[in-house]
Amino acid sequence: MYSIEKANQFIQDNKQAVNQQFYPNYHFAPPIGWVNDPNGVTIFNNELHLFYQHYPYEAEHGRMHWGHAKSRDGLHWEHLPVALAPDQSYDQGGVFSGSAIEKDGKLYVMYTGHLPDATDNTKTRQNQNIAISEDGITFKKYKGNPVLAEKDVPKGSSIIDFRDPKIFEREGIYYCVIGSKTVDDKGQVLLYCSNDLLTWEYVSVIFPYNHYLGTMVECPDLLLFEDKAVFILSAMDYVDEAGKTHSHISWLIEGEMDWEKFEFQQSSIKEMDKGLDFYAPQTVKLVEGGYLAIAWMQNWQANRPTYELGHKWFGQMTLPRVIDYQKGQLQQKVPLEIMDLIDIKEEKDNVGVTNEEISIEEINYVAFKIAANEVKSFELFFTNEKNEFVQLRYLSEKQELICSRENTAYQMKDEAGKPLDESNGVSIDPSKELFVQIFLDRSSIEVFINEEESITNTFYVQSALTALQVGTEHKITFENVKLGKI
Repeated sequence: MYSIEKANQFIQDNKQAVNQQFYPNYHFAPPIGWVNDPNGVTIFNNELHLFYQHYPYEAEHGRMHWGHAKSRDGLHWEHLPVALAPDQSYDQGGVFSGSAIEKDGKLYVMYTGHLPDATDNTKTRQNQNIAISEDGITFKKYKGNPVLAEKDVPKGSSIIDFRDPKIFEREGIYYCVIGSKTVDDKGQVLLYCSNDLLTWEYVSVIFPYNHYLGTMVECPDLLLFEDKAVFILSAMDYVDEAGKTHSHISWLIEGEMDWEKFEFQQSSIKEMDKGLDFYAPQTVKLVEGGYLAIAWMQNWQANRPTYELGHKWFGQMTLPRVIDYQKGQLQQKVPLEIMDLIDIKEEKDNVGVTNEEISIEEINYVAFKIAANEVKSFELFFTNEKNEFVQLRYLSEKQELICSRENTAYQMKDEAGKPLDESNGVSIDPSKELFVQIFLDRSSIEVFINEEESITNTFYVQSALTALQVGTEHKITFENVKLGKI
């Protein structure tokens, strides 16, 4: 029923029908159809490759393929042919998430084959498979697939939910971490190893359950630094201290690896992004140090305007961000390659602002600093002529920075009909300098705070945001103000 050839022909014949009203100017989105998790984020032949969960035929979740694109700078993407389709007996229910790694000049991808049972969920199975490419574009599935299946799942772990392998290499041995849960629905991460990427064996439960892991771990990714280890993962049904259930949440977890016991020890944890639309991040290790991460810029619980309006596409990706340690602090910041592409139209220093309006018709990047002990309440309104706006506000009494999309035409709601308007707050220490970078696109905003925290929200407005209104109760001096165009 499905094939690479059929998918590519459909995209070629129908991509011109995509409605561009909300289609991003510079964030990655599919040529047509549905996209969710980034897969196989890797550098091959000096180019950044992005594979992704893709259903080209509708703007809704279907039998997953692997879409494919590449870029030299992480900003300008070239769409490539679909890399994988659910065309084998072991993956006919969908080619689910996975990862990629280079070995001997070839690109190996490892992905989950999904085999659902529509009448009895207890019979659903997921397995892990390998496909290999000589050129990074055309892939051949390994004849020995699946390389991991039900028989390779350790006792006490679910044989139904077993997915999203992330490959890495350490000291000449290949490992992969796989999302899992126990038979009584407690999230965990499994570890497997291989000498050749083809024959795999179970090693350990590398990250045993704690309540932050919810009922299931998805898209685990282990980052190894010189004397630290960091798990990036997405958890389902995490219940916080207030009793609120987060059906999907992405964590940035610091700790250490015990390579004798093959177990990760958590030392600290925080939400990787405080916005409403950030899930399933995946990284690639950089030669110069650190990791480059890309996430799905959507929310599983929210309604989907581009699908509902018949625009024939849904889903987009965040900008790449660098995850690294600097001076003992874990950082998240925009890569220099992207920063170098921003055309700074206006640059000011020591701008004293009470209330002001600035035209941003040719602007989609805003950056500023506020000196330590000068951080007071302020609001930024990105507006249009229909009085819609996206708001970024800092509240002194709460010492939090929040992003809201409440005043936009297409209201976002969860599955129960409750509004999804405001991000979580990023805690700000007013005794320290505040550095904010804002990346505004046709239907999204990404805010980076002090190169450590971030807020990512999508939004849907009737017409382009063309003005920036600054509101303050007190005079604030904005330093190093930059207005730019990507």
